[in-house]
Amino acid sequence: MIRLENIRKSYGGDKVKVEVLKGLNMTVDNGELLAILGASGCGKSTLMNIMGFLDVPTSGRYFFQDQDLASLSDRELSTIRNQKIGFVFQQFNLLPKLTAHENVCLPLVYRGVSLGKRREKAARMLELVGMADRMEHKPSELSGGQQQRVAIARALVGDPDLILADEPTGALDTKVGGAVFELFLRLNAEQHLTTVLITHDPGLAAKCKRQVRMVDGLVFDMDGGKKPGAA
Repeated sequence: MIRLENIRKSYGGDKVKVEVLKGLNMTVDNGELLAILGASGCGKSTLMNIMGFLDVPTSGRYFFQDQDLASLSDRELSTIRNQKIGFVFQQFNLLPKLTAHENVCLPLVYRGVSLGKRREKAARMLELVGMADRMEHKPSELSGGQQQRVAIARALVGDPDLILADEPTGALDTKVGGAVFELFLRLNAEQHLTTVLITHDPGLAAKCKRQVRMVDGLVFDMDGGKKPGAA
């Protein structure tokens, strides 16, 4: 599904330039459940943003479903992102004035899906993540774990090919975070949904089918012992 070739990302100008990704190579297969570990500042979130078309590499090539993204316009990238990628963030990013149901409906609004169809689909997704009895609650009326489940339902509602989750349990306590992580494992096992998870917890990452570790802008395959930069 994903192939990254010699990806570099730097910020700043010639005088003060910070290189975050340093020639990174990585693949993600269809149906894979991949955990990315690494210390703060190693480039995990930058990598995630590039994988989700939220940022572009300074150099290197990114192939998504065998398509070289360098050939696509910003509008084409936005369309693919909306239709094929679901995002889950550490801080939930739910709109406070909307109910759980309305928050989950939101991605379908941008697609032009009719009111009846998006309400029906959002209800199914909330049921899938165990939140059918909290659909009309606003985020302030939900616990952290419940809000994250709503955020996962929102990521799933558009039937994405890929889920990208950036520290999805980072704002939760150990017990609740473990339950949310188990939800990702179940979704991957039952629906074969390609999922990439950033996590700081080696115990949670060990439950994934594959783990890579980021160190100083490069990746190491923790299973195969590949050379730095290749995974």
